[in-house]
Amino acid sequence: MAEFVVHHAEGLVRVTWQPALQAVYLKWYSEYDEGTRVRDAVLAVLAWVRTNKVEHWVADVSTSPHALSERDYEWVSGEDFRAAVLDSPLRKFVLIPPLPESGQDDAWVADWEANTLSRFGDRVSARVCKTLDEARDFLSEPVA
Repeated sequence: MAEFVVHHAEGLVRVTWQPALQAVYLKWYSEYDEGTRVRDAVLAVLAWVRTNKVEHWVADVSTSPHALSERDYEWVSGEDFRAAVLDSPLRKFVLIPPLPESGQDDAWVADWEANTLSRFGDRVSARVCKTLDEARDFLSEPVA
């Protein structure tokens, strides 16, 4: 099965289904938006995930020069986002972190796995992976 586009927000994110990873793959061109496009995109993808019973989510911010706005950061850290994820079949999250050449401050990456695990408990596993091969290996491991 070939990949196909699940959602696209010009200049912000392109979301595809990646059969080789058995994952929805969010390629963030920029995570920053002053409007609601980040939230709209994430909610659209979560709806697709629920409909298609997808268990894996890969967020690739490797080339994104801008992090989330304060408002979007608060939303993804809040109860509405947590509830939306828990209302989905997602079991594994992968983060492909910003590359040094992106210029993005990546201090937040160090705590991402622990924060993700603490928010979703034993419901999900999370890992920072520098390459798609690392992501593929993690996603293919059995769920504990």
